[in-house]
Amino acid sequence: MNTRKLIIYLIVLLSSISSKAQNDDILLKVNDREVSADEFKWLYFKNNAGEQYSDIDEYLKLYIRLRLKVEAAEDAGIHLTSSFKNEFSAYRKQLAKNYLTDQEVKEELLERAYERYKTEINAYHILVRCPADAPAEDTLKAYNKAMNIRQRITLGEPFESVAKGASDDPTAIMNGGNLGFFTVFQTPLPFENAAYRMRVGELSIPVRTSSGYHIIKIQDKNPNPGRIKVAHIMKATPPGSTEAQRARAKLQIDSLYQILEEGADFSALARKHSDDNMSASNGGELPWFGSGEMIHEFSVAAFNLMRDNEYTKPVKTAYGWHIIKRLEKESLPSYEKAKKYLENRLSHSYLLEISKKSFAEKLKKEYNFNLNKNALNWFYEKADSAFRHGHQFKDIASLPGDILYSFASEECSMKDFAIYINQKGDHVPAWDSIIFINELLDQKVYSHLLEYEDSRLEEKYPGFRYLMNEFYDGILFFEMSDSLIWQRSVNDSTGLSSYYESRKDEFMEEAAAKARIFEIDSDAGRWKTRRLTRIIKRKHDRENFYTKIMDKAISGKDTLVNITEGTWDKGENKILDGIRWKEGIHETEHNNGIILVDILQIREERPMLLEDVKSTIIPDYQEYLEEQWVNKLMEKYDVSLNRAVLQKLKQESGK
Repeated sequence: MNTRKLIIYLIVLLSSISSKAQNDDILLKVNDREVSADEFKWLYFKNNAGEQYSDIDEYLKLYIRLRLKVEAAEDAGIHLTSSFKNEFSAYRKQLAKNYLTDQEVKEELLERAYERYKTEINAYHILVRCPADAPAEDTLKAYNKAMNIRQRITLGEPFESVAKGASDDPTAIMNGGNLGFFTVFQTPLPFENAAYRMRVGELSIPVRTSSGYHIIKIQDKNPNPGRIKVAHIMKATPPGSTEAQRARAKLQIDSLYQILEEGADFSALARKHSDDNMSASNGGELPWFGSGEMIHEFSVAAFNLMRDNEYTKPVKTAYGWHIIKRLEKESLPSYEKAKKYLENRLSHSYLLEISKKSFAEKLKKEYNFNLNKNALNWFYEKADSAFRHGHQFKDIASLPGDILYSFASEECSMKDFAIYINQKGDHVPAWDSIIFINELLDQKVYSHLLEYEDSRLEEKYPGFRYLMNEFYDGILFFEMSDSLIWQRSVNDSTGLSSYYESRKDEFMEEAAAKARIFEIDSDAGRWKTRRLTRIIKRKHDRENFYTKIMDKAISGKDTLVNITEGTWDKGENKILDGIRWKEGIHETEHNNGIILVDILQIREERPMLLEDVKSTIIPDYQEYLEEQWVNKLMEKYDVSLNRAVLQKLKQESGK
């Protein structure tokens, strides 16, 4: 349907509306789907940020077409397919994340993370292992052990030797407790908090994490150098290698370094000789990395390279010998550029739970959360040591039927919570009754609140509802258009051929002539020119015409005839355009010289072949198919528009 026809259709449509049948805030109704003025306004401003649409009327025409196609897709049952449901559900889950956390707290966490991200820390540590759910007496024993170790260091024992003998971290035997450089999100949060508070050279008191107690010593703090991309050649000496194997690896890496110094190609050597099979096939290239993402000695050597394409002398690590070549380097990005990276790391850190729990507290207030303390005390009493380690209520039906907590229209009975304990009890510390019950209750309340809030997002946040509607429509529109228009335009050879036949006169191929052009140089003189003209006219159609003519055309070092052969369209060759196109020999003058043109073949003007115009005609064919389809949909579905609401919307929007 062309623009004029669509405008006429809308005018007729507007004049036929019964105001009695319309709700004041409903702008548009296509079949059974109502679109409010607010939703349309939201869509218009969201999708009309540039100059794509001049006004609301223009956008409305396009939107009606979209809604008609969505109705057709629903009639076809596309919204009922598992592929549609999975894609729609995944999008909703992703979008809902931003509505189910405390965004202010999250932003504060990200800003704090960026401040820490600016600094890299080199630290040593000694670990005294103590599980998170260890009994109180075991926890105290581990703490006292950590304090004794700390005292040994303060009295003068070298940190590294103490770490090798006393640390429960198995890597300490190799690295003396040296963690290398790290930055934000690369160590447990209590460890990170302590490290960023400490000064260089300072020794911490025991720091508790889920792994146990840590004695931390800060070796160095530097500005974050950013990220780097390198290639390397490696000769491996994994833990357990013999002295002979280590000596052979050193000899090999030294030989490779010497070959590089003599001008060998780094990538070629890596492909042929590197023991790192994952990177060798790619010339030794490794993924980008930053502080804490690579073993300490390797990272330090890489970041010490000052220029791209510079490489190190052989570098020793716990895994072997390396020659490292710098490929690219990026400095520390700005907060806005680093935000996405930090947000991704935040989502994999339990720091995110802080913003989620903060959000849950807000929901408790909003939905009048009420806790039955008497029911909670009943669980405290039941959670003795035997229960905490078995955590099974075998006879749920015999439990009291009281409500443990409630909010909004939701309730959780004591029986509900008992079932939750049976399911989740083995995932929380079980050495203290109150901690055991409170931890499970917090988890239950938190998940219940978020589940309830999630169920209300469309109702509570119009923007969320509009986004979901837009995505829903977009998937259906794409699937329906893909099958009825885009795929058909490519695969329906009969339909495309028929459409081409109806328009082939628009794709004409210019007339063309295949010819030989003989240009006689003006320096040939009158007598020589006449003689060459006669020879060309007699010999031009013979198999050996070139030899016959050129024998007479060469005078000393000069060639008096220039012969050009080709096929030219009208307008491409001035000489051809200056004569009448007829097969045979023609004589004319050009630049004071004689020219003979032998037209060998003439191709008349003709339509171009379909294969030659496909890239142009397929988009036109798609538009043609779409117009046919929309015309049928307009006949099939009822469309009604509230003119008063539209006018009000225009006034509010200034459009």
